[in-house]
Amino acid sequence: MTPANNAAPFFPPAMKVREDDVLLVLHLNCLDLTQVVSEWVEWRPGLTIADILDERWPEGMLIEEGLDLLFSVSGRILSFEEAERYIVRPGDGLSVALVPGDGGGGGSNAIAVVSMMAVMIAAPYLGGMMVSGALGMLSAETAIGLAGSVSTLTTVAAAGIAVAGAVAVNAFIPSAKPSLGQGLGQNPMDNSPTYGFSAQANPMEPGRPVPVLQGEKRNLTPTKLTQHLSTSGDRRLWNGLFLISEGPVDEIFDVRIDGNKADNYEGLEIDIRLGMEGQDVLPWFNDAITERTEGVTVKLSTDWHEVVLDGTGVRKLGFGVQCASGLGYANDKGGLDPVTVKVQFQHRLYGETEWVDLGTVSISGAKRAAIMRYYEFEVSEGRHEVRYRHPTAPPTGDRYISDTWLEYTHEIVPDDFRLPHCALLAIRALPTDKLNGSAPKVTCSAKRMTAMLPDGQGGAVSRDISNMAWAALELITNTRWGAGEPVESIDVPSFAEAAEWCELKGLKGSMYWDTQCTLETALGYQGQFGRFLVDRVGAKIVCISDRPVALPDAAFLITSADILQGTLGLEYPNSDDLADGCEITWFDPERGKQVAFAPGDFFNAVVDRPPTVAQITLYPCNSDEAAQRAGEYINRCNRYLSRRVDLTLLWRALGPHIRRGSVIQVAADRLMATQSGVVLSATETTVRLSRPVQLEPGTAYEVRLAHVDAAGPEEGVEKVEVRPLAPVAEPTLAYTLILAAPWEHVPSPGCSAAVGEVQRVTRWYRVRSLGRSSDMRVTLKALEYDEAVYVGEGVEPQTDSAANLPAVVGLVATIIDANEDLVSKKLISLAWRGTALEWRVFVRRLGADADEWAYLGKTPYPSFLARNIEVGHMYRFAVTHTGSVADGLAVDVDYQLNTPSGAIRPVTVIENGVEVPLYALVNGEPQQVMGVF
Repeated sequence: MTPANNAAPFFPPAMKVREDDVLLVLHLNCLDLTQVVSEWVEWRPGLTIADILDERWPEGMLIEEGLDLLFSVSGRILSFEEAERYIVRPGDGLSVALVPGDGGGGGSNAIAVVSMMAVMIAAPYLGGMMVSGALGMLSAETAIGLAGSVSTLTTVAAAGIAVAGAVAVNAFIPSAKPSLGQGLGQNPMDNSPTYGFSAQANPMEPGRPVPVLQGEKRNLTPTKLTQHLSTSGDRRLWNGLFLISEGPVDEIFDVRIDGNKADNYEGLEIDIRLGMEGQDVLPWFNDAITERTEGVTVKLSTDWHEVVLDGTGVRKLGFGVQCASGLGYANDKGGLDPVTVKVQFQHRLYGETEWVDLGTVSISGAKRAAIMRYYEFEVSEGRHEVRYRHPTAPPTGDRYISDTWLEYTHEIVPDDFRLPHCALLAIRALPTDKLNGSAPKVTCSAKRMTAMLPDGQGGAVSRDISNMAWAALELITNTRWGAGEPVESIDVPSFAEAAEWCELKGLKGSMYWDTQCTLETALGYQGQFGRFLVDRVGAKIVCISDRPVALPDAAFLITSADILQGTLGLEYPNSDDLADGCEITWFDPERGKQVAFAPGDFFNAVVDRPPTVAQITLYPCNSDEAAQRAGEYINRCNRYLSRRVDLTLLWRALGPHIRRGSVIQVAADRLMATQSGVVLSATETTVRLSRPVQLEPGTAYEVRLAHVDAAGPEEGVEKVEVRPLAPVAEPTLAYTLILAAPWEHVPSPGCSAAVGEVQRVTRWYRVRSLGRSSDMRVTLKALEYDEAVYVGEGVEPQTDSAANLPAVVGLVATIIDANEDLVSKKLISLAWRGTALEWRVFVRRLGADADEWAYLGKTPYPSFLARNIEVGHMYRFAVTHTGSVADGLAVDVDYQLNTPSGAIRPVTVIENGVEVPLYALVNGEPQQVMGVF
């Protein structure tokens, strides 16, 4: 067996020897998660859980009284009876946990507290999922709708574990199996106390996931594990315990209560544990306390007040007593004499009939301020009933102050909970009005900047997990709360390449996983910001970075000779489907959720509709500069990546190294005006193809050829050669082509080749998806590749103020024909560009019957439709962003009954070689001559 060693990365046992092997995970101590063993067990027909435990249970280890076994198979909890009957199946994941059998009930008891803090590994179930979330790489979705794409890896073993390791209270394992359909379209972060839209209190409902921190996260909202009141002298103290993250973390700092820094509160104490394995006990929470607030006055008679408590396993009872108005007797001298009241406590185990006396206490005082006392008694373990009273009635009368209240009851399970691997924040304070009563909201900042990750050479090395590629690798390999994928099945160098690109582009951030989501969703968030996707290629999990490639990269060449007839398709997106700009939601370290706007190059050129703005949330992003760069990048994808190609090949025409994200060359005759064929024979300076090639004089041609028997500079990649052809003196149709330069490697028969004009033979595409069918065919979908999307990423644009930008530019009037209410009519449409919150439109008649300016209406869009304009007159329309026509632009329209439809533009003439506008006198008034075009 392999005990967990948390001083270094703990990876699962070596890869299973047989495909049917069963993974056994034993959790031997629910309070010390380092006592975990795991191994592969050989499956055989008829194998039962009892058979496995007989063979594998640690020798000499007994199940002590009060402990039970909890069974889970492939993510599903089994009852004891089901576990007895269950026949183990090939590939099952079996988890057996030793848990308290009757460890408390009702509310925040010891077991509930521990389970809320424990990071448990659910029984791994096979066939998990992962995500691809890069934007540029999946730019078909980027260019149309700007959304990341999710892919399912049905062969990733043991990768379906919830990232944050949710643990159900009183049912320690496994975590709820995450929805395998959960992707970027179903956003679990909407329910996050840290990332959600509305401000939330500290979560404390049972079953919440244990948070995991990657990087530095400010103003996070931790989980409240427990709270209770305590009494010190006459001071009542509020005690709160908060779970920050799976530990260890580097630092916890900047604690705030209801938005105010902790330093602003007098008498507030803070204690922090960073989540080490052997960390010290928190002094205010060394016992598990369930608090019951009574709010009931103890009667002034000898009547008992009885209460049935909820918790089981309780071994101490505590009582908070308060004389809210104080104690005393008003004497004749204007002072107070001491008064004593007595309170008697009794208990019995639930269901018994005899009461056991705990003792009688006396409270004395002579003051008008509140007097508080706390009494604690040891009792036999179990569930309890309690009662309390005044054994003798306190003195009463107008001069006496003697009202006594029982304020709260504590059910206590004594234990020194060290809570290993849990980063904790404990607060003790006076519950004043500043603390929002007894439920203040607590936030803080924390950082965990590095993690030990596999180096691909059998060892481990410290990596910066603010880099999203390394953070993704941690999600995949971590055995406590991640997928626990064996190192042998991971292509570590590919993650290093993606991390290098993230460093180069400054794509660093942080994630605080405080809500349950699947691994595919988590990797999607990271990949969307870090511009990579995670996929399985053969037996390896790889990270494919959306970064430029060296051209030509030993790239796979596809010609028309490779493409099955009738399977080639080319698409262009509808321009109306493309976003004109994007809003990037990111998370400022101090101000929280922020939005950065990145307009596209032609955002202000839209005249016939409101601009379309895509909305994207980058959860790891914590700087405005990074958000602006992301927006610039997405806009460039929209601008430069438009062609999409679909085609089908035979499997032998597909290079073995081609996968999602690979950049390929396509030389299809229909797309590039090339001429393709298969090589029949070749010499050092000639090549004969299966189809004749038409060559024209005065045109430079080249042949691009993919070898079938020669490797390129990279291992396993075919060699691609490009050679110029000798020019021809007259139009030539030839099967045999003469080269201007010899081959580096003489082609063998069967190579595919394409001939075309120099620099116009191929176009580059990035593979979006590959699909294989049983008839040995491969369907390939790819998106245009262009280096321009990776170049020149700027920072936040430095724009002029709105006062310096033109409000109205390029005003154009168009006469259009329209059918409205079954009536054919002509309308005047105005369109323009500019920057303003809204525009106002005016009109006046010109000529002999000229009139004053008339207000037509206002619009927030750069277009306006003028209706009910009388025909037979010359009009001048003006558009302005103010109430003054002089601040805008005007256009003249000759609106006659027989005026054809079209755009109205100025008529110009050439004078002395210069084009100038044409003017004419109309009823003595000079007017610019306009024409309909």
